[in-house]
Amino acid sequence: MGGDVTLASASLTFSVVILTYSRDLVLKETLNSLRDCIGGRSDLEVILVDNNADDVDRTAYLTGFPHSQWVRNERNTGVSARNDGMDVARGEIIVLLDDDVLVRTAGFLDIFEADFAAHADVAVINVRKLDGETLSVLPECIPHTRKDLDIDRPFYTFRFVGGLVGLRRSLHLALGGFSRELFYGEEEREYSYRIIKAGWKIYYEPRITAIETNNQGGRRSRSALRTEILANRYVISFLHRPAAVMVYDILVFTIYLFVLEKGRIDIGHAMGRFLAWLRTPGRPRRQPIGARERAYIRACGGTIWR
Repeated sequence: MGGDVTLASASLTFSVVILTYSRDLVLKETLNSLRDCIGGRSDLEVILVDNNADDVDRTAYLTGFPHSQWVRNERNTGVSARNDGMDVARGEIIVLLDDDVLVRTAGFLDIFEADFAAHADVAVINVRKLDGETLSVLPECIPHTRKDLDIDRPFYTFRFVGGLVGLRRSLHLALGGFSRELFYGEEEREYSYRIIKAGWKIYYEPRITAIETNNQGGRRSRSALRTEILANRYVISFLHRPAAVMVYDILVFTIYLFVLEKGRIDIGHAMGRFLAWLRTPGRPRRQPIGARERAYIRACGGTIWR
């Protein structure tokens, strides 16, 4: 692990955690966009979590930031490696930034800070994420089951999507971060369930904008990724959804994804992975959401079956 020798004595408000794997070129663009938008603040650190299995020292990528840490894993441990960065974070607010997402709002940290101060019951703040090709908000980037919401206005919600997210460090300390059960895909949905179970709220902030470049570096085939997402959806439904909703979700999402991908997913493999996971000793136990969580989802205008 690399580190900043002045970090121990620094009083920090923000820790920006970036997980990277096989995307050096776009990572440099992401870091440049971050440099341009931090607004001259010195109360932050940038933590680069390195999942690359190589001997490249990437500490030089962090030049110019007030404080920095390089966390080297030496192998690809999946998206839950974000936890490794959050574990060493010193800031009271953690910002999760994907290595292929460009920050586009100058002074965005000021907005995060003001929102957390104004909303004591909010643990996570999601932002407006634009598609890199169309510069529009894709439906899957709207952190809600309803896609007809006015995305120019802030709102409370019950789930978040990745890319650029702010969260309280106290949340990570209490809940332990992203599930190690999921290597890639749907990890934000799983974490969202645990967040609302713990009594926290999630907030959408449209004043902060980021651009998703959709860089394909380090990614497997679309078929393999979608199959993994399907298996993860089975796990999440089992862990967090009421019985009838779980069965409905597994059936409907399987059909939906099969049609969406024109049959280019392996349903048998996904179900086999799920069944193997069920037999894993020490796996998390099923704890479906209760009446309080269901009421919160409905209050946000959502439905528990989507």
